[in-house]
Amino acid sequence: MSGAALLEARGVWLRYQDGRRRVEALKGVDLTLGAGEFVGLIGPSGSGKSSLLYVLAGLRRPDEGHVLLRGHPLPADSGARADLRFRHLGFLFQEPFLVPYLSVRENALVRRDDSATQARVAALAGAMGLADLLEERPHRLSGGERQRAGLLRALADAPGLILADEPTAALDEATGRQVMEALRAHAREAGLLVVTHDLRMLAGADRVLRLADGRLLPA
Repeated sequence: MSGAALLEARGVWLRYQDGRRRVEALKGVDLTLGAGEFVGLIGPSGSGKSSLLYVLAGLRRPDEGHVLLRGHPLPADSGARADLRFRHLGFLFQEPFLVPYLSVRENALVRRDDSATQARVAALAGAMGLADLLEERPHRLSGGERQRAGLLRALADAPGLILADEPTAALDEATGRQVMEALRAHAREAGLLVVTHDLRMLAGADRVLRLADGRLLPA
């Protein structure tokens, strides 16, 4: 680990009902992510990878155990969890979920719109090949451009932690590498956890972990 503990999961269990079937998606997961650390997470479909990211992000509450962000438990109240995510966390989904009636620039500035963030968005857009697309609406973008626009939004306000769920799954290899280069550059200053099926995208990771049947194992 390259820095102080940024994110910790302790004894996390997550259960849900799937029709008549009771699913144990996470089984006593313990995970620590350091500031400045890049961690990859692999595992077969249905192993609980996305469930773990949602719990770590505060988007779902664990049935047992708890998550600490910067040493503080994620609060039980959904409004307080949203405020904590807003201040510290960037989440990159496989589908970027851009606001359709906002431009790429407006999507990137939706959480914070001050001069420092505007300058950061302009610099990031240039590095990511989006400088000429900042005023476009999402429907005019290709799939790869939309994914990069989602990444631009996730990185816009320099969050201390990035969680990325299959960020390159729908991209060609060249675009996927461009997305990962931007994520790795940000990880020098913040924590980064990337779920992927493509081990090529985890080049340079400090650690690669494997989730199997809801349990976290060394890769």
